[in-house]
Amino acid sequence: MRRGLIALCLLLLTGCYLSGDLPPTLPILSTPEPPTAAPTLPAAYLHDAAETMRGICFEAAYDAAGQVFVLRSSGDYIAFYDLADHSELCSRPVERVPFDFSNGSMLAGLWSAGTGCTAHHDIQSVSRDDAARSITIDVQFSTDGDCPYELVRPFWLALDGVPDYAIDIRVTSATD
Repeated sequence: MRRGLIALCLLLLTGCYLSGDLPPTLPILSTPEPPTAAPTLPAAYLHDAAETMRGICFEAAYDAAGQVFVLRSSGDYIAFYDLADHSELCSRPVERVPFDFSNGSMLAGLWSAGTGCTAHHDIQSVSRDDAARSITIDVQFSTDGDCPYELVRPFWLALDGVPDYAIDIRVTSATD
């Protein structure tokens, strides 16, 4: 009798398990949109390098706003990071992002400060004078919105094949 009762219970449990009701399926998540690409730069020897400055804290970037930096070697790059660290404006040591100078590339850039909801730079023109060995980059800095936020926006480029050129980055404000 006991075996029959156990068999009947197992049969009932099996029937419950195979009732045809499938467990609920989770919805299929859509594939996230890829991040928007960096803006197209007007010359093949220019590359967006803002990512190399991601470790610089807001306070140090704000303090350096408007000053153009040209870093031609790993020694310049280390000294630049040391300058940020020794400023004591950041609460922690600056994260140092590697950059390869061995192929003749260099970094040039700055931070711009403003007030608003968002901020961005737009390259207006790039002039390369091979005789004078100089490159001039005209950039417009814009802030959008009426938010009371202090903003600091990086504008950093990697430049290839022009290691001994003078680099001039001129920034105008959209309100100038």
